[in-house]
Amino acid sequence: MSASSKRKRVLSRIAIGLVITSFLAVLADSLVAARTEHGVSQTLYEASNLPTPPAVEVAGFPYVSAAFTHELPSITVTAQDVDVPGWGLMSVQSSAQYVTVSAEDVFNGTIEDSPSRKVFTRLQLDGVSIGSRMGIDDLMIQNLEDISPRGGWETEAVFEGTPKGFAQPVTVEMKLRVREGRVRLSPESIVKAPKAKDSSDARVAEDHLPAITKQEILDAFQLDVGAESLPLKGQPIRVYVAGGSVFIESEQFYTSVSIEDLMPYTRPLPEEEEPGL
Repeated sequence: MSASSKRKRVLSRIAIGLVITSFLAVLADSLVAARTEHGVSQTLYEASNLPTPPAVEVAGFPYVSAAFTHELPSITVTAQDVDVPGWGLMSVQSSAQYVTVSAEDVFNGTIEDSPSRKVFTRLQLDGVSIGSRMGIDDLMIQNLEDISPRGGWETEAVFEGTPKGFAQPVTVEMKLRVREGRVRLSPESIVKAPKAKDSSDARVAEDHLPAITKQEILDAFQLDVGAESLPLKGQPIRVYVAGGSVFIESEQFYTSVSIEDLMPYTRPLPEEEEPGL
């Protein structure tokens, strides 16, 4: 065998070795991250009234490098079917970003009063949740401009539902805004509605509605919500509709965070509620 062939064989073996080593390193890093995610999920689940363990995702590659840099790019907790008093079920996603951590925190997720550049919370409320606040049991929500199921987020929307006392559904164009720390959903115009509450005739446009019916509809679709009734970390800063749901977000910058802060507040599960509640 020539020297050139031997050299090629040696280089080939070295390359294969490097690939295997890299694969094993990536696998080991992924296992550490997955173990941390599972541990945090179980800790939050056991200390909460959540129906199922929340999904937890830690960012950074390689993840274990945070043990040396002492900064975790992000840790995100997503809980589905969170039963929030006054709202019913919603999805809650909370994330702490660029968190100062110890090496121990990296491996077990025991973050406590750690400096964080940003803490972010996003609530996803469907027509049932929003409708329960408005007193509209059959509320449907869709984007104003892009009505496809995956339409991008917009601050205007179309709501359709049957207000209490009405015999037919009403369709309105809505404006979604945050003003002075409060979430405000306001009807902008009436697309179609019955001329009177008990009317079973064909629905008509706003121009053909009596003033009393118009006012009843505008009142029914008005919603003003303060942060105190929402499971947010801080004041709401953004509200929009996307894919048939209303999203409300809050952000806090340069604050401290504990892992428990990423757990949404929920009402007790039925078997844990006190008699008479």
